[in-house]
Amino acid sequence: MTGRKSTSQAFSKTAWTPGLLLSTTVLLVACGGSGTDPDPGTPTTLVNSALGMSPFKCAVNGMCVNPAFGLIPNSPLPINTQYAQSTNPWFDQSTNLLSISEMAYVSGTVYAKDIDPAGFNMTVTETTGTNTAGTPGIQYRYFKGNGLPNFAMGEFPVQPGTPAYDYYKINPGSTGYPTADLIPTATYNLETYIPKIPIENPLGPDGKVLPGPISSLIVGISLYGVPWHAELANSTTSWFNPYDALPPDQCFGHPYAKQYHIHAYSWKCFPNQGSSGPSPLFGYALDGYGIYGPRGEDGQMITNAQLDQCHGHTAPVMWDGKMTNIYHYHLNREYPYSVGCFHGIVDYAKALPNSDMTEGLDYAAITAFTPPPDFTFADSVVQQEIDALQSGDKTTFFQYLTKIINNYLR
Repeated sequence: MTGRKSTSQAFSKTAWTPGLLLSTTVLLVACGGSGTDPDPGTPTTLVNSALGMSPFKCAVNGMCVNPAFGLIPNSPLPINTQYAQSTNPWFDQSTNLLSISEMAYVSGTVYAKDIDPAGFNMTVTETTGTNTAGTPGIQYRYFKGNGLPNFAMGEFPVQPGTPAYDYYKINPGSTGYPTADLIPTATYNLETYIPKIPIENPLGPDGKVLPGPISSLIVGISLYGVPWHAELANSTTSWFNPYDALPPDQCFGHPYAKQYHIHAYSWKCFPNQGSSGPSPLFGYALDGYGIYGPRGEDGQMITNAQLDQCHGHTAPVMWDGKMTNIYHYHLNREYPYSVGCFHGIVDYAKALPNSDMTEGLDYAAITAFTPPPDFTFADSVVQQEIDALQSGDKTTFFQYLTKIINNYLR
């Protein structure tokens, strides 16, 4: 398995970028398909992103990014970008399924205490503060930790001779690490203020809540010490579902810039998830809404057909100690697996309050250039983007986007 090179591996680098979405009403362009699995309680396959799907359209089974990416000169994400698929041996193009058992996982068993004597040390407390808009008395859940999980990680740097080594060795790394196999896992200042009382995005013309922008690489924080990252990966020429392109460790995580994070079927390693009934709360999206496991209120595995374009829905769940009918996200086996966009308003300056969380980028400033959420994209996406930016500083906006693209190298 390690000797086989995939289509995606032929590219000179693999870059991962945050989705910058505009709060808009958008069109469905492709579906990932639900697929079938012989053991729905414990998935054996994952549904891949659909071949040819546009990353600029918010839709069920998809994940969307800001069309402004396509306006940047020499952008790696031109306006006609479509999702690609690899020829990696764990992916079956005929069924659009990724085989969990055939992935070339990163080997090793490393625990938090092997990296930091403090081990897993994340705390969650409640506090009040002032939001970026200057409103006092906002209730927050305050997360603080060292960025290491309370479950086992693979061994990073990836070791020569292990199943994943050839897949990582062929890809460049980040600053200080010329190839991806050399990137280690280290501690960092994980810190975030998540609103305890989420606020929905505005309503569109159809009376439904508009999908909100994902303007950061981190989309949520798990209760287990590490964040979820956006489910989008690109090479110099194509865009992929991350684990169609590169294998994870056994808990579906790996580091970027030495920061360990999770994707896809990461819940397999979460403790205390139960074996029947609805899945418990596993963490929170940056907008404050809960992220729950793959079983719904009836105890059955949730499918994308039951979820909206942000990968969530409104249903009764245990919320702050009592059953509440509230919007929430689900993890499941169908792409995009976790948060696809935000149902609620995100205060990025509070959610990502230090340079480790933003990796040096000012996400909060980008929102100043985001058009209002009450207009609709049709076919004239590019022209509407240009028109919407006329009242702002387009040069600065494009500089931000260019910096994001160029810095998110995996």
